[in-house]
Amino acid sequence: MFILEGILYKIRESLNDVKPSEGAVAEYILKHPKNVVTMTINQLADASYSSPSAIMRYCHRLGYKGFKEFKLKLSGDLAVINLHDLEQETLSPDDSFDKIMSVITNTNIQSLYSSLQLVQKDQFKAAYQLLINANKIDFYGVGSSLLIAHDAVQKFMRINKACTTYNDFHMQKVSAVNLNEDDVAVAISYSGETQQVIDCVKIAQSKGAKVIAITKYADSELSDTADAVLFVAAQEDEFRSAAMSSRIASLNVIDMLYTACAYEDYDSSLTHLNQTYDIIRKSKREETKRARNNDNHRKT
Repeated sequence: MFILEGILYKIRESLNDVKPSEGAVAEYILKHPKNVVTMTINQLADASYSSPSAIMRYCHRLGYKGFKEFKLKLSGDLAVINLHDLEQETLSPDDSFDKIMSVITNTNIQSLYSSLQLVQKDQFKAAYQLLINANKIDFYGVGSSLLIAHDAVQKFMRINKACTTYNDFHMQKVSAVNLNEDDVAVAISYSGETQQVIDCVKIAQSKGAKVIAITKYADSELSDTADAVLFVAAQEDEFRSAAMSSRIASLNVIDMLYTACAYEDYDSSLTHLNQTYDIIRKSKREETKRARNNDNHRKT
């Protein structure tokens, strides 16, 4: 099993929210990550036209005790990326099918492993506890995030959790206004700034419901508002901006939450899963039988 710390992703996401001196450090690291792992703090300060104190502040911002720990983690990430050929690549119209398949797969793999490091265990546990204790769960999302919400509903309903999502964001608001302090809202927005989702969150919280956010690693209105935040990583550019790797990473977070909740009461979850499987299988048999009868009727 190979694990990414997700440092390069954290650095890219931090660029919009750092002081100029720290931004200069971030830009240099992104352009020369292999050089940085062999530098002293003074050498990096000179190369990035910054200062040792700015570098230390930036390391602390990213969650590391100091420059030495940062370099150690960065070195580990680079070793994993090189070993598994996960270096970020770009595609062009002339690329072969082999390269398209390889780049998209590696990008998704990198997003999954980076997201694994971004999800904080205390936040995951808090989200899990909220879901376990919830009488009802609302899922909010727009666009590709709505697809993730639908996937979550079909999973959690199969272990007997009452939950809803709606294609119409007006109906998402209607659902939110009917929540109470025993309910939970799960807001899915990679940007963390999708206004329709934020509106639903505010309504849900005004009714006393708790909010779980699935969003990118950054300060955003959603991450600042939610009671539990699960960060995901993604590498999106050009055609991949159609929420490819962010969708995969968010679906993986849903799968982790669902599995944790299902194992909370394993026997009960298994019973409900078997019941739903049986009823769906029975329904499919009946549909097939009706189709055959209709076909025979037409032939006669």
